[in-house]
Amino acid sequence: MSMLGDDAARRLLNRAAYGPRPADLPATARLPLRDWIDAQLSLPAASTAIDTALAALTLPIRYAAGPGEQMVDEHRPLQALAMRPDQRWALSDNRRPIAWPERDRPRLELAAATLLRKVLAPDQLRERVVEFWHDHFNVAAQASGQVAVCLPDHDTRIRTHAFGNFAALLEAVASSPAMLAYLNNNVSRAGAPNENFARELLELHTLGASAYQPGARSWRDVPGATDGTPAGYFDGDVWEAARAFTGWTIAAGQRIDGARTLPTAGEFAYVERWHDGYQKRVLGQELPPFAPAQADGRRVIALAATHPATARHIAAKLARFFLGDRAPPAAAARAEAAFLRHRESSDQIAHTLRALLDGPEATDPTLGRVRRPLDAAAAAARALAIPIAPQAPLLAEMGRAGQVLFGWPSPDGQPLDGAHYLGGGALRARWTMLLGVAQNWWGTGASPLPEALAGRPVAEAAREVAQALLGAAAGPVGQRLVAAWQADRRPDRLRNRQDGAALLGIALLAPGFQTT
Repeated sequence: MSMLGDDAARRLLNRAAYGPRPADLPATARLPLRDWIDAQLSLPAASTAIDTALAALTLPIRYAAGPGEQMVDEHRPLQALAMRPDQRWALSDNRRPIAWPERDRPRLELAAATLLRKVLAPDQLRERVVEFWHDHFNVAAQASGQVAVCLPDHDTRIRTHAFGNFAALLEAVASSPAMLAYLNNNVSRAGAPNENFARELLELHTLGASAYQPGARSWRDVPGATDGTPAGYFDGDVWEAARAFTGWTIAAGQRIDGARTLPTAGEFAYVERWHDGYQKRVLGQELPPFAPAQADGRRVIALAATHPATARHIAAKLARFFLGDRAPPAAAARAEAAFLRHRESSDQIAHTLRALLDGPEATDPTLGRVRRPLDAAAAAARALAIPIAPQAPLLAEMGRAGQVLFGWPSPDGQPLDGAHYLGGGALRARWTMLLGVAQNWWGTGASPLPEALAGRPVAEAAREVAQALLGAAAGPVGQRLVAAWQADRRPDRLRNRQDGAALLGIALLAPGFQTT
């Protein structure tokens, strides 16, 4: 197997990771593509270095506790992430006088931890896939306080199963309190099932909208259903699946009957009394009546997770996420075949990723897509070797650039389409974000690289910086850097590290850095 080489290694790290750090490029360039993929898939999810960085990270919190009370004004560690579910759930109780910064703290801390992981985690491919699954199983913090406080648990569930079996991941998400609250399945009861989760399960999470059969009036109208191999789903499947998930709820102190009350735990609970136990038929398969606890929902998950349309839908989305809008069908076909072949494997998703990435498409220079703001911020910090300590102003600028973490309002997830991030306001915010990261405007960490640039002629430093950040794509970027520097009436030699950081920040604005 041949080595990747510098240019292919850079493209791989831009697509399957969050860009190269200075030392990553030469090390990756000496590896065959398959060796890099296998090494990433074999890395453990736990990292002492990440745990240490998260433990050291603090975020300010400031508010007036109440009329005449002392101002809360402190830098606080990520305490909300370490809370028990019931402690976080208590923050969503609107009957209690809890200040908004306290209620929002779990979301803010998770957003900061997310960016930190994207920059510092050695298992970069896992971080990429975690981002993908958060889009695929999107929940929006602003939908309700209950969703917001359950986000850390939702993230843990996704991380636990990111490389695992898709059906296991699907069940973890279906029972996620954040998802239950976001799509209202926590109030779904026998006789009055809520269809929100069931519809998104089939339309977004598994078979996909292209498998919908709008003309079908009964299950027999779906092609292949009478043979046990339905080509897709129809509205009746949504209704029946909604019945299958009745009773899947959140333990939030609700009364079950005159003698029983759920604990106020903020965790998943199954209430048999609220479940519709009668016969159902989903995706052409009959679900027998009065099955054991949760069996109906689990059967629906198994049918949907292993359906050929699900393999096709997931593979196409993965190909677009990693390779770009024009992802070649051959790459998606490899992933689809692996997804189906390993449907019973505990590492099904890892096999799918290996099949997708182990081909020429992963390093094809004609492919790629516009970096989203999270990707751009992480790639900038990695390129400049910044030991990132995310702060709220950086996360806010990321939001103005088009990506509020855990804040996309609809279930379809944060857009990949570059047009969403290329409007005038979004671009200005992106430039501010990148300049701020390079020059440490918000105390998020200083790059060690500017020190070596101090005292150098601008033209010489600009060529070196462009080459380091963009490789073969540097082209005339060095000359444009010099022109931008001179247009700002700056001296022809970098005077100090501040000048070096400013030059690096301007270099990050190059169009070549905005794409993978």
